[in-house]
Amino acid sequence: MASSDVYVRENFSEPMSAQHNFANQYDLDDPVRAMSSYARIMHAHTKQQLDTATTSARRRSSETSSTAASLSHEDTNGSVDSVNSALS
Repeated sequence: MASSDVYVRENFSEPMSAQHNFANQYDLDDPVRAMSSYARIMHAHTKQQLDTATTSARRRSSETSSTAASLSHEDTNGSVDSVNSALS
């Protein structure tokens, strides 16, 4: 493979194409095994991404719910205070 297929800057290098990494990490002489290994890795990666997104969404949802509950509670207290002060 030509050196122009890899981006190099100082101590950092990155392949310019996914095929470069695939060919280096998987046995192309056994494509079924290579595909199976790749599929397992991608499944695990996708599951991790979904778990991260789910956790983040739950956190945001609970923050929104607690904020809404807090505002609702303040509105109720404000209304009660207004009624009580009008009756006094």
